Amino acid sequence: MNPFGRLDLNHSENTSFARKGVLSTASVGVQGIVRFAYSVIIGRVLTPAILSATNSAISLALFISLLWPTATSTAATKFIARSQGAGDHDLAARVASHLARVTTVAAVALAIPAGLFSFFFQARGDLVTAVLVMVLVIAWAGYTYVRGAYFAVGQIGRALVWDTISASVSVGLLVGVVMLRWDAVLLLPITVGYLLYAIIGWPRRPANPGLERDLAREINSFTTWTVIGTLASTGFLQLTMVVAHAVGPGNASGMYAAALTLATPASMLARSFSLLLFPSMAKATGQSDFESVRRQTDLATRALIVVMGAIFGTIALLSAPIVRVVYGQKYADAATILPILLVAALLVTLNVGAVNALSTSTSTGVRIPAILSVAGMVLGLVAMVVLIPLTGVIGVAWSYLVGTAIIGFGPIVVVWRQEGLRWSGLWLRFLVGALVAVLLAVAAKALEWGYLGDILATAAFLLVWGGLMYPDLGVLNSVRKPARRTTEEQTP
Repeated sequence: MNPFGRLDLNHSENTSFARKGVLSTASVGVQGIVRFAYSVIIGRVLTPAILSATNSAISLALFISLLWPTATSTAATKFIARSQGAGDHDLAARVASHLARVTTVAAVALAIPAGLFSFFFQARGDLVTAVLVMVLVIAWAGYTYVRGAYFAVGQIGRALVWDTISASVSVGLLVGVVMLRWDAVLLLPITVGYLLYAIIGWPRRPANPGLERDLAREINSFTTWTVIGTLASTGFLQLTMVVAHAVGPGNASGMYAAALTLATPASMLARSFSLLLFPSMAKATGQSDFESVRRQTDLATRALIVVMGAIFGTIALLSAPIVRVVYGQKYADAATILPILLVAALLVTLNVGAVNALSTSTSTGVRIPAILSVAGMVLGLVAMVVLIPLTGVIGVAWSYLVGTAIIGFGPIVVVWRQEGLRWSGLWLRFLVGALVAVLLAVAAKALEWGYLGDILATAAFLLVWGGLMYPDLGVLNSVRKPARRTTEEQTP
């Protein structure tokens, strides 16, 4: 199959789950480079104030797109995969066409208020930035929809090719814009990259694009609840950058922008895992194989705790040297904010298996993580009202952490009780490991050994974490089996 062609809904790839995992991680990682490059290049070459303004504008566009277009990507992943799991490629094409139309209409409609907000409240009179924010909303919506469809049919190799091309275009244009000091169009490179991906991969319209009323209603209901959930979880994260930019002076919000950029890349591993797990669970649900969904939930959660706990703990303990290496000494204060955001990011990373299980198992399951996300976001916003006047920009980080306690752990608790999973020992070991990390961080700071103390504390943490998680290390080899069996059962 031509890796440079557009999305082919009549072809579902049955490559191994392990290979898909590698391709998915590479795909997510390549696109993550774009956001990371924006912060690092602008942060090191330009000023913290410009970094804050640029990241805030990007966060605004991404936040607005969560009001509907981004949710259609999740809907595409579920309903296209479910249709193909049932062997109905024609239905998969009609679902894709319906969601493509919805994505386009919603993106154009939402781009207008995004541009107005940018012009009057964020960029304050900067027409060029306002227009670019509008186009970025449309570009991001198209990108996420096409990407969701790629993963739904297992064409991850093709997604990786275009992720690489679009990322290269974005970063290359960014370097040129920065070198020429065209600061007014810093949003242009990332916008062009996403537009390229969306236009090239946009699926063809089927001969009979209509959908049965009941299915269309189910898709719209799922999308509505997904909007609520993502707006209150992913949207909450984007909103914190907008709030930090609004309440903090240029340098202070620049520290937050730098810390936020360093806190999110590690979670991309879990995101790539979710992009594989969700369609796998959807296909299992289409085959009424609910035991497979339960098994995948258990294995995914254990694998995420083992791997993500080690990664996030390491980055948190090495916050100071990492900030110094990536951004330089002028961003040293970001090392105080980074561990807080890392803990929050970890909490919403560990629930990937639980959220996917709830969202795919029943037509109403998607409501549970959505409601919990709303509750967490409300709690976080209340915390902002209290903490920001007392602590400034760092209060935004603490408030986000408060909200993610519910957003992250809520779905886990629900699935734990609902499925009767044997997780007591797992979570007890996780809490012990987290406590050890905190004590080591305090000890390293008290000893005042500088970066050497941070490195020694990190080494000690990894030894302890490995010992605590030893009973679950074998899950890293077996986590691919349930999804692979589901795929193989479909192969004639």
